[in-house]
Amino acid sequence: MNDQQTPIENVNTDVLLELILQGYDVGHLQQLPKLHRLARKIEAVHRANPDVPKGITLAVKKLEHTLTDHIERENTYVLKQMEHDQPPKPDTPIAQMNEEHSLIKRQLKKLRLMTRNYRAPDSACRSWQRFYRELKALDFSLSEQIYLERDVLFPRFQF
Repeated sequence: MNDQQTPIENVNTDVLLELILQGYDVGHLQQLPKLHRLARKIEAVHRANPDVPKGITLAVKKLEHTLTDHIERENTYVLKQMEHDQPPKPDTPIAQMNEEHSLIKRQLKKLRLMTRNYRAPDSACRSWQRFYRELKALDFSLSEQIYLERDVLFPRFQF
């Protein structure tokens, strides 16, 4: 039996697309509304606590909006055109997708700064601690996905 795993950089394009669509996009789109509700709850319940990052609910909502729009455009105009290693069309908006990736990375950086790298204060309740843990996991997962798209998938289709 062969225990060798194929490096992610060498995975078949359709397998990579499936991973992006089912392994990342679906989870992110399910997770963000939950994080938004948690942020709203924490900001409301602990509004008097100076450790609550002011504006965290709005920041999560902005990320949710940006990511939802990005995923819809990316799936329609980029990823669908890459199925079965079809030759890329010159008008595939890969550069625009990478600009949007940069915007998402800036939004994640803002969340890291607001939450002191997702370190909940000692006074944080379980919901607050869970919110930071889940936000940190989302940050990691989104960063991983952006790497797969920007550095592994997209270069296969750029002229």
